[in-house]
Amino acid sequence: MDYDKKRVLFEKLRNFFNDHNHDKKSEKDSEIFITLYRQFLDEDAHIDWSSWKHISDDVQKNASDIPQFDPKREDVINKVVVLKLNGGLGTTMGCSEAKSFIEVRDGLSFLDFAIAQHNDFNRKYNANVPLYLLNSFYTNKATEEKLKAKDAKGIFTFEQSRCPRIYKDTLLPVDDSEWGDDAWYPPGHGNIFESLVNTGTLDKLLSEGKEIIFVSNIDNTGATLNLSIAQFMIDHDLDYIMECTKKTSNDIKGGTLIEINGQLMHLEMPQVPPENLDDFCSTRVFKIFNTNNIWVNLKAVKQRMPGIKSEIIVNHKKVRGKDVIQLETSIGGCIKNFRKAYCMHVDRERFRPVKRVEDLVVMSSNLFKVNDDHTLQLRGHHIPAINLGVFYSKIDLKESRMPHIPDLLEANSFTVIGDVSFGKNVKIKGDVVVENTKSQQVKIEDNTILNNERKVFA
Repeated sequence: MDYDKKRVLFEKLRNFFNDHNHDKKSEKDSEIFITLYRQFLDEDAHIDWSSWKHISDDVQKNASDIPQFDPKREDVINKVVVLKLNGGLGTTMGCSEAKSFIEVRDGLSFLDFAIAQHNDFNRKYNANVPLYLLNSFYTNKATEEKLKAKDAKGIFTFEQSRCPRIYKDTLLPVDDSEWGDDAWYPPGHGNIFESLVNTGTLDKLLSEGKEIIFVSNIDNTGATLNLSIAQFMIDHDLDYIMECTKKTSNDIKGGTLIEINGQLMHLEMPQVPPENLDDFCSTRVFKIFNTNNIWVNLKAVKQRMPGIKSEIIVNHKKVRGKDVIQLETSIGGCIKNFRKAYCMHVDRERFRPVKRVEDLVVMSSNLFKVNDDHTLQLRGHHIPAINLGVFYSKIDLKESRMPHIPDLLEANSFTVIGDVSFGKNVKIKGDVVVENTKSQQVKIEDNTILNNERKVFA
């Protein structure tokens, strides 16, 4: 793009913000977006594929090989704070409110599990580790109301930035006089560092003697506070740790770690040249991926801000029938700002996200049990491959068709094609496909056992 066109775009962008900046937060948010916008216009979205290498051995470690936490190390507990990323809505599963409000099992939501796990940890260690929630403008008010209703103690919230969506064709902000909140978006979890600074939360935590912040997605119930990792980070004076786990065919879109010019870099799909996407998705080329369980040294953040940057993620969306762009960053992408960064290989049990209704069915089923500390433990040896089809694409569709989750303990794979509902005490064994080619719904009756079969209703 030539200089004159960029100049015109920036002039119109600044005019937009002059009309929309009404307080200090909106002014700071506009500065953040202008920085993202400049990156978007000036930087190549794709990496030079010939420039990367696999990460070297001296920046990675298996969590099973590090020293176990020493219970006498109260200094470790006193320096740690937990943060859950709570900015997202459950829209991909048909939920219009905060994703953290979705019920997982036993009447408990993701938010309930996060609070319960945190309280159990503090009781176990007689500690007062604080729990923070990074909310977005979508989730902030409703989350604070939930916390007040629950009379939750030792839990704090702060709100990340709000940025304007831009039209794909004009690259100018969407008119919020017509779209309201749909004209805006939270700019990804890479915004955590600016939000920590702009809300005063970073200085507050440092003044309280906190040095290590453990960040994870609130829908990942496996992301509990691991004091062995915290101890390792403190003892080795590290700035940043990314937990990674083995990549499977279910994780082909997940980010991974590479090295470019001797520096760790988080590589995500939008940064991959189109001709190299097959390599990126391959479990042969890339064997690990980012769980988004991230540990960061708060002193290092203080030293590096406001200079912490991440590659732009250009997120294309269709909103109200219009093609729009969201400019985002990720907390994983910020790893390149920290000299003493590490990759920690962890077991799959620390990565239990819920992205689809099928994931929710798995977590709600008898494949898992809830331990006394509110961690979810897998009962069997593996999680079956489950595909329930379009009639289960939203939570309300699942609730009406599968009010009782089938027994999946002996299942290897379970596929539903067409409109099928399930009664009570249904059991799935081995590889099962249920297909309905009729236009009207069919039902698998109570107490049915489906064992290594393809059941077709035609």
